[in-house]
Amino acid sequence: MALKDKLTNLGNLASTVGGRANNAIENGKLGLKINSEEKKIAEYTLHIGELLVEKLDAGETFDDEIAALYASIQASRDVIAAARKDIEENKLENEAMRQAIAPEVPADPVCPACGAPVGEDANFCPQCGAKVEVDPAPVPADPECPACGAPVKEEDKFCEQCGTPVEAAPEAPAETPAE
Repeated sequence: MALKDKLTNLGNLASTVGGRANNAIENGKLGLKINSEEKKIAEYTLHIGELLVEKLDAGETFDDEIAALYASIQASRDVIAAARKDIEENKLENEAMRQAIAPEVPADPVCPACGAPVGEDANFCPQCGAKVEVDPAPVPADPECPACGAPVKEEDKFCEQCGTPVEAAPEAPAETPAE
């Protein structure tokens, strides 16, 4: 085969490959266009269905096929309502079990006049303006002398009233490295 024939064949092959690549690109673009239009159709169909369901909910009647589909929608709504009810019951049951295991920390105080929740440091109800008296948080008691019961400071080694030695709280033992 002559060089000229080989170059001609190579040129034809390059032209064919380039043409096929262009066709593939064009087909990809057309495929995207088709997908886009199919999505639009699905959206329009969904909107038609929503309009029909709204009309059926309002009491309008349609042919038997649509009525059967609407009955299926109603059945699905019933299933959803029952599932939501079960979820709420499960939440209540879980809360009851949690309360049995670890009772909740006391809730924020409520207004004695209207029952609205008020902050712990509130002097007046934000809802009705009534005066709110909140019990102050308990102050931890000072340690007492084991002999006479007189209050002692934590840093004291002896009771100031009777002179009895006061033991400090035992310190945690130092950790020893594992061997």
